Amino acid sequence: MKVGLFTIGDVDLRHLHRLTAHLEERFFYRFEITANLSAPTSAFNAVKKQYFAPAIFNRIKTAFSPDFKYAIGVTHVDLYGISLNYIFGDANCDEKIALVSTHRLRPEFYGHTPESFLFFDRLLKESMHQMAHAIGSKHCYNQSCVMHYSHNIYDIDKKTSLFCSDCEKKLKKTAAFDRAGDSKSA
Repeated sequence: MKVGLFTIGDVDLRHLHRLTAHLEERFFYRFEITANLSAPTSAFNAVKKQYFAPAIFNRIKTAFSPDFKYAIGVTHVDLYGISLNYIFGDANCDEKIALVSTHRLRPEFYGHTPESFLFFDRLLKESMHQMAHAIGSKHCYNQSCVMHYSHNIYDIDKKTSLFCSDCEKKLKKTAAFDRAGDSKSA
């Protein structure tokens, strides 16, 4: 079972190689870095100076190969969503696609000095959160669970990069179902 990891625009591949290794440890799928896509110019809002996330989902959807069960896109551009001024990421369960922006995860966005460990910790948490949504997981009330909703960057920093036992059980059940479905179609 494979997950395609798509880059959208200029994304540091060193972080992505590390990210795929961590995601494979936490999920039950193999992650594969694949095509580098450009952010669609039609997604850019010149007034907001941000990109509309649903338009980037469409770009990933067009590159989504049948070789992949799920897809996750990682971009450096600043994103916004329907009725949301900004988002760290988003997911579409029906399309099985997750999207994460590194833009607001960087400490320098908040006027701090660059810190590689903090940035990667945020990237991992947000990637896990959105990937779990793409698989079908919902938000969790456990404040330390990676599936807890984040209103701001401080909420991301407060939670762990782990699933609580309830969320982990649900993901394992989904992974087992996915594997059973794949073996029947093979």
